Formats: sequence, structure tokens, C-alpha cells
Amino acid sequence: HERDPELNTRDVASSSGGDSHHADDFEAVISNDLDRIFPGHDYLDSRAMKDKIFAILKAYALHDSEVGYCQGMAYMAALSALYLTEEEAVGLLVELMDRRGCNLRAIYQPGLGILQETLRQLEDNMALIVPRVYHHFQDCGVPAVLFATSWFLTLYAASFPLVMSCRIIDMMLGEGNYTILVKVALSLLHACENDLMQCSDAEQIISYLKTKSFAWTSDQLRSILSSAQLMHLEGETLCRVRLTLLEDDGIALSILV
Repeated sequence: HERDPELNTRDVASSSGGDSHHADDFEAVISNDLDRIFPGHDYLDSRAMKDKIFAILKAYALHDSEVGYCQGMAYMAALSALYLTEEEAVGLLVELMDRRGCNLRAIYQPGLGILQETLRQLEDNMALIVPRVYHHFQDCGVPAVLFATSWFLTLYAASFPLVMSCRIIDMMLGEGNYTILVKVALSLLHACENDLMQCSDAEQIISYLKTKSFAWTSDQLRSILSSAQLMHLEGETLCRVRLTLLEDDGIALSILV
């Protein structure tokens, strides 16, 4: 079933939280997102499942008033709801999002400054790991924000088989951070490098990335995730240190722009 692919920085910014917001402010936004993320899915599109996912997201918004609810988080909650009770699913979201866990909340924070930093980290590593793709994307005017924003914010669940996103969650929990999101993007781009080089413009590149995502076999996806897990990112430690300083000391994100 085709999921809603339209997830961009402006949309996300309009639904991200802030200190003055409460969970009630996000009820309409959450309900609207739940009606479009898995249309026609035999299980996830049911009323009972939507109610469960809604309860999980509202509980998290109460727990973390700064982030509240951000577009894309519904996919993470849906994946949790598939296998866990409501209480367990909320606990998993907290572990994934909390600074003492995987710190995934960083990319959903108001202003999306750390998401932008993470996208820059992807582009920096594209130049090193898949330089042909990097330069081709530059020539065609395809910045990472056009294709990787949705990948990161939905843990790839908006574009790829759900089993892949579940495996990515396992990897994040094992590593204790969300760097694997960048590594998976690099592994994917490396795997389809030759095809991407045949795309002549931005429209063809984006179209290819959207349609190819559902064409991978299980074996290919396993290979992509295995390659990603073994990958080392240039500046990985430095990036983590900078983001930690930004969060702990409240340094203005504008210094990174």
C-alpha cells in the first residue's frame, strides 16, 4: 500500500513543538497524520490501531513538551504499536527519543537545526563515500533535504518495507544513537549508484528514489543494512560532540549554518 510520501521541512516545522505547547494542541495534527500514513493497510489503518497509535503519541507529547509531536513521529509510534502493548510502546519511544537513550528527539526539536546538521553530515559523507552520486546530485540541484528528510524523520517507514524500519530501530537501540540513519542513506545511494547516474535531472532522481524503494528484495535490504552497520562516518565523533554541546549548553544553532 502506498504511504504518504509528502514530508518536507516546512511541514515538519509547522507541527513541531515548543515550550508553550501542550499535548492537546497536537490532537488534530496527530489525527490528520494517522489518516494518511498507511491508507488501506489491513491492520494499521483500522480504527482500533489508529486509537492505539494516537494514545502513544499523546502520551509522548505529555512526557516531552518541548518536542510534543512532530510530523514523522507517527511512523515510529505505528511500528512500536505493531508489536508492543500501548505502555511498552510509549516506553520504547522514550528510549529512542531520550538523551540518555538514542537521542532521536534531537532531529525533531523545534527549528529542526539538528536535523539540518544531520543532513549536512550526510552530504559531507556522500562526497567521500559516493562522490560520483554527490557531484551528480549537485549538478542536478538535488540537496539531501529533498530525499533524506522523510527517510530520517519516519525511520525510512514512509518509503521502505516496515521490516527494514524495525531492523533500523534494533540497530539504533544497540548502538545507542541515531547515526545509523545516515549510514543507511549512504548504503542505499551506493547500492543504486549506477542507476542514479543514468538519471538526467532532479525530477528523474527523486522519482527513481521514490519508486525504487519498494523494489528492493529482502536479501538486498539485508545487505544494505549490513553494509551500513559496518560503515564509519567521517567526523562522526565530532558531530556527536557538537550536537551534545548544542543541547546541553543551549548554544545557538545559527553558528552551524
